[in-house]
Amino acid sequence: MKHFASILTVASCLAMVQGGVAQTRRAPAATPGKVSELAETGEGEGTPAASEHKDEPPGSECRKSGAALTLSVDRKLVSLEEGRLKANMDGPICSLSMQIIRKDGTVIDKSFHCEGTEQELRWDPIPRDQIETIEIRITAKNNAHRAVTLIPWFVRIDHKEVKFDTNKAIIRDSEVASLKESLAKIKEVLHKVEGKGFGTISLFIAGHTDTRGSAEHNMTLSRARAEAIAAWFQKEGVCIPIAYEGFGETALKKVTADEVDEQANRRVDYILSVEPPVIRKGATAAWKLMSKGCS
Repeated sequence: MKHFASILTVASCLAMVQGGVAQTRRAPAATPGKVSELAETGEGEGTPAASEHKDEPPGSECRKSGAALTLSVDRKLVSLEEGRLKANMDGPICSLSMQIIRKDGTVIDKSFHCEGTEQELRWDPIPRDQIETIEIRITAKNNAHRAVTLIPWFVRIDHKEVKFDTNKAIIRDSEVASLKESLAKIKEVLHKVEGKGFGTISLFIAGHTDTRGSAEHNMTLSRARAEAIAAWFQKEGVCIPIAYEGFGETALKKVTADEVDEQANRRVDYILSVEPPVIRKGATAAWKLMSKGCS
């Protein structure tokens, strides 16, 4: 199976070099018309304060390179929950910096040594629903620079659950009406954010079971049901990338003992997101790509 991936494009703007330590400050008041979408994450228990700590200061020497100044970020490798991303860069880089703006107006500035053309950048994790933007910036000696801005965005689609026959993953005719209602909600959300520059939005379908049966069987069954629903959305013309995965009984909505029949745990999540969502804390899902979207 192909795994989901997308590369964020590079943006250029005026240069602004950050200092050599992590600094916390307040952002200026938002300008009228600035986009700010509410992300429904189901996360955010507790709000860690923005910490102030020292990072590696940028070196006094610029990186020697005859290549053009370039910067990109693979959105598949961004983990907001763990506070890390991987940046690819080239050119005569003199400084590498990151600016995180939280939705409460706090600004966190960080700087890093440029160690090569591919580098992992880390920060103290912040719940994704508290992040407004993350900007990564490289600057050359002549003040030319490249910047990539990440706008975390995540919406969980409220929907009626599709009812499957026991141990089956075939969508019954009686369930099509529920799927059509969900399709209308997905299209409505996509229409609202069209042209707002969030990046490539994908539909993620996550299947779950209760604790009846073996863990292996439940994992296989939940994946098959997620795949069936993803295929239905693809057939109905959802023109964005669609990915699916099964989680069996590893991410229970209502915690129970083993071999418990619990309807709340037999479910499938429909999630619109730019970065792959974290379904089970501490684990990275191997999302399967159903569709790359309409050509």
